[in-house]
Amino acid sequence: MKKTTCPCCKKETIPTKDKYFAGIWRVIHCCECESRLCANPILMAVGYAVYFWALAWFGYMAFYHKDPSQLLYLIPIWFFLDFLNIKLMPLSIMKKKRD
Repeated sequence: MKKTTCPCCKKETIPTKDKYFAGIWRVIHCCECESRLCANPILMAVGYAVYFWALAWFGYMAFYHKDPSQLLYLIPIWFFLDFLNIKLMPLSIMKKKRD
């Protein structure tokens, strides 16, 4: 499985699973240089606004047409947004924790 490049040590050490977790507001660590990483918070806010917009749009369409099957359109859209999250979301280096 292809790994993501760590922005600190520039080595491919971040697994896809950890990159996905960074996209849901979690802190991840590079196994090579032990740096703390997170997804770019500004882009994460934009990404979550798009998630909410999709939910609101298709939720409204299901309510308006009185057809709950409209909510099934959310499944491929959320998979696509998760794919974009994993492939395009840049990682940011966090400051070291103080003891």
